[in-house]
Amino acid sequence: MDNVVSPGDLAKIQMIERTLGSPLPPGKLGALMARTGVGKTGCLTHIALEEILKGARVLHVCIDDPPDKVKAWYHEFFKHVFAQKSGEEMTELQYRMEPCRFILAFLNKSFSTQKLEQSIANLRDQAGFSPSLIIVDGIDFDSEPGGTVEALASLAERHGVSMWLSARTHSHIPTVNERGIPYPCHALDHFFHSILLLEPTPGAVRVKALKNSDLYHPEHAPVTLDLQTLLVLQE
Repeated sequence: MDNVVSPGDLAKIQMIERTLGSPLPPGKLGALMARTGVGKTGCLTHIALEEILKGARVLHVCIDDPPDKVKAWYHEFFKHVFAQKSGEEMTELQYRMEPCRFILAFLNKSFSTQKLEQSIANLRDQAGFSPSLIIVDGIDFDSEPGGTVEALASLAERHGVSMWLSARTHSHIPTVNERGIPYPCHALDHFFHSILLLEPTPGAVRVKALKNSDLYHPEHAPVTLDLQTLLVLQE
């Protein structure tokens, strides 16, 4: 899809490129951390669209959330990114995006890594859909054992896919490890290639890199997202 997307449009959704310098490598795990309501689901959709517009195929997994919520985010992002395009052009872009994205919902506490792996196999064998990026939104780190993250890291490595997870932080849990990684990833940071933290600021959301590859708290240019659209603000 990149041949129909202008550099100006792409600049609005280059959160990962500007924060980390490059996409999450194949076979690696990333974590997007934030408090409730700051924009984890929206930013995961942002990451997905950033890759889709480069031609990647994305499996977007939502846990205990209806898929319509995720579809609404994609719709909103399209509306804001391509605000200057006509209705006909928007429809064409969305039509071209659909084969690159598959939304999979696990409701009523039904998610497991085994079911996800079976779903990946089914999509590949029955629909010819092999994702290069998997988004997993909604894992409850407060109740899930570390074994779930370890299993997802193994799954990502076996399938050669990059995988981003959302992780909810809490203001009342100040736990931070010696490398500066807060709860709930403080004891699991070795499983993650990259860790991002979303920090709310007046009218915006700041994206802070806590880890990238072997570097903790790497230096990078400030990346700020509009609070309403979660698109990159040009600074």
